[in-house]
Amino acid sequence: KGVMRNFCMCLLTGCLLTAVLFAADSDKVLARGLGFTVKKSELDSAYRFFVLSQAVSGWDVPALMEDYFRKQMLDELILEKIAASRATAGDRGQAYITAMEGYNDLRLQYVSDVPFVLRVQAMGMTTNAYRLHLQSKALTQQVLKRELKPKAKVKEVDILEFYNENAGLWKIPENADIQQIVFFKLDSASGRRLNPDERAAKQVSAAKVFAKARAGVDFTQLAREYSEDMATKKNGGKMQIVRGMVDPDLSDKVFSMRVNKVEMLDTEYAFHIIRVVKKNPASIRKLSQASGEIRQHLLMRNYIKAFPGYVSRLRQQAFVKLMRQ
Repeated sequence: KGVMRNFCMCLLTGCLLTAVLFAADSDKVLARGLGFTVKKSELDSAYRFFVLSQAVSGWDVPALMEDYFRKQMLDELILEKIAASRATAGDRGQAYITAMEGYNDLRLQYVSDVPFVLRVQAMGMTTNAYRLHLQSKALTQQVLKRELKPKAKVKEVDILEFYNENAGLWKIPENADIQQIVFFKLDSASGRRLNPDERAAKQVSAAKVFAKARAGVDFTQLAREYSEDMATKKNGGKMQIVRGMVDPDLSDKVFSMRVNKVEMLDTEYAFHIIRVVKKNPASIRKLSQASGEIRQHLLMRNYIKAFPGYVSRLRQQAFVKLMRQ
């Protein structure tokens, strides 16, 4: 019995040791650098999140592209580790703010916590893990932004040069600020065209609201209450019309109307109750008006130009070494 017991103990010990060695080997180090490693389990987790998040968005990642995406993600994980080691307290504070803003923006796209949590879980994460994921990404971006800023600096002469070389970008065509209340001639659920009786009933409804608008009832409130255009309903039907860029019937009507006059228009797809708020003649944006936009464009261009060399230097300084697979 003693021999058998010892044999069983040795067998069990051997099995456990084999399992430990197998687990250690299966989670091998893929890359290492100064003060950090990237393990296979980390890359597997990142790739799984990527695949699931794409699936939630309606795209299946092709199996043939797995190696390509894994290589990209390994580089991203290495950069995240390096950036985290270079982060300041200010970087971490800003990254937290940025991550929470992104988290809350996504949350606000859902009517309640339940569908939001289900969406996050469908990506293979808990809500807390998702917050940490966003924070890690934001920290990397914050460190890169801070360290690349001196290399991406935009000079005033560069802004002037870009403005002069791209004169066509600053032309503003004739446009008008309007409010409109829309009654569609389509069924909202199926998208089918309404039959004659349904269109007639819709026209009667539009005419009643038109009469209220003509009588001086607040147009913004009428739009919020009656308009079927969900894109503009909440802001009181406000939108901008550019001549030649919309339905010709709508464009011709708007630019023939007097400011503050309310009129009704019957187009192919809807009945429109329109109020022209302001007409703006064709013009050219001044340098002072466009400089902020130009600065951001050039700043991003300079960031992109400096990025590869910057990352290469970071990897050299961190003594990054990719392990043989």
